[in-house]
Amino acid sequence: MQYLTWAYIILIYAFLPLYMRYGYFELGEHKSLAYLWISGAAAVILLIAMAVKGDLKKEFTKGKGDIRRYAVMAFLFTNLLSFIFSIDKKTGFLGLSGWRMGFLTILLMIFFLCFFSKYVKAEGFLLAAMLVTPLLEFILGILNRFEVHPIEIFGQDTSFLATIGNINWYAGYLSIFVPIGVGFTAGEKRFSKRFWFGAAYTVLGLIALLTQGSDSAALILAGTYGALLIFSLKDREGFRSFLMQMAILGAVMEVTGLLTKLLDEWYAFNDSLMTVICHRHVGLIILAASLLFYRLSRLFEEISMPWKEKLYEKAAMALLAVAVIACTIYFIRGFDYSFGNNRGLIWSMSLDIFGSMSPWQKLVGVGQDCFYDFAYSDPVMAESLFNVFEGGQLTNAHCELITILVERGLLGVCSYLFLFGTALWHFWQNKRERSILLFALPVIAYFCNGLVSFSQIMSTPYFFMMLGMGMSLSNS
Repeated sequence: MQYLTWAYIILIYAFLPLYMRYGYFELGEHKSLAYLWISGAAAVILLIAMAVKGDLKKEFTKGKGDIRRYAVMAFLFTNLLSFIFSIDKKTGFLGLSGWRMGFLTILLMIFFLCFFSKYVKAEGFLLAAMLVTPLLEFILGILNRFEVHPIEIFGQDTSFLATIGNINWYAGYLSIFVPIGVGFTAGEKRFSKRFWFGAAYTVLGLIALLTQGSDSAALILAGTYGALLIFSLKDREGFRSFLMQMAILGAVMEVTGLLTKLLDEWYAFNDSLMTVICHRHVGLIILAASLLFYRLSRLFEEISMPWKEKLYEKAAMALLAVAVIACTIYFIRGFDYSFGNNRGLIWSMSLDIFGSMSPWQKLVGVGQDCFYDFAYSDPVMAESLFNVFEGGQLTNAHCELITILVERGLLGVCSYLFLFGTALWHFWQNKRERSILLFALPVIAYFCNGLVSFSQIMSTPYFFMMLGMGMSLSNS
């Protein structure tokens, strides 16, 4: 079982991100099919191995589980309903070409969520194996952004990065693997060898995130460091670790701002949100504030001022709530169809599509990856979509929750939020577990990125594996 697990992890974490059949041509389709073949074969072999060991029988004869088990079962049940009543069984099962987020993919992701929760511990050489390829992808992405291409890839242009794909796919990939670095470094003893390894990994990941060009980087950073703040207030040492990570972020933002100015001739994304922020020296403010609070923390410790965990947590949550409300108001007031590279228009039309669905379809959806089939089945809506997108095809809502709403209905959205909420509650209940940040941060960052993005094979399977490993941790 151990060797099978190692083989699967190497294939999914090390091989799959690098896999390209014809360069960038139909890269999403080729990666998705590779995931289905690798994960499908691995699932069958692992199920047989579990049956031989008797583990499978134990799982089926196990008594009532806790809320985590019910959350996974609810998510599986609502997805099964969506598939049964999908408008196209083939697409609903195998997924749309180029995406492959059908029921089969979801079923495999649920299986590996459960499998990782029981058999996989992300530590030592196993964790290193998970992070080697992401480190390479960071470096390739940074080089590509400054028009350096150490590897000539068919179909190469500024829309594609590293061996992941277009900017949105790359941002989704970073939403998992950059927060892992932040969580790992925050959990290590400051200035130890493991800390410096994590810091180096995090620095490269942050530069890749800040330069890749998608404004969703702001949501990834907000989710990562907002969650880190809340989880770090359990004691004074945890708060100092948070401040150290903020100092690293501030320093990286300043370095990124300098790089994009000095290499302006080769960097084509100086108008992106994160580059503008870096150029305005926000990083310098973050760095100075982090060092100031770090010094104050030392001073308060020297004068024996007690650490008031509950008070600080409530204050931080209130601060984050105010920030979310302020951002929401700003978003509503400034919202129009051009918002987020025309996402405002896409969201509005997607909600119109949901409004045209029957009451039953609104409950269970039209089927996994059947967004396109349903949207273009109505001649009036199809003509509108072709006119608006100039012949381009709208295959999802570019907002994971709205896409789920159309494809899996209200029940699907509720079960997805129930699963995510259950994970958050478990993470919070086990916030003193040393490794919890390693899983909580990518799960939260992925969810935040999903507000303006979509499920895809280079991020969503890793999200479910992080969920599984994180939900299995307990300090009780």
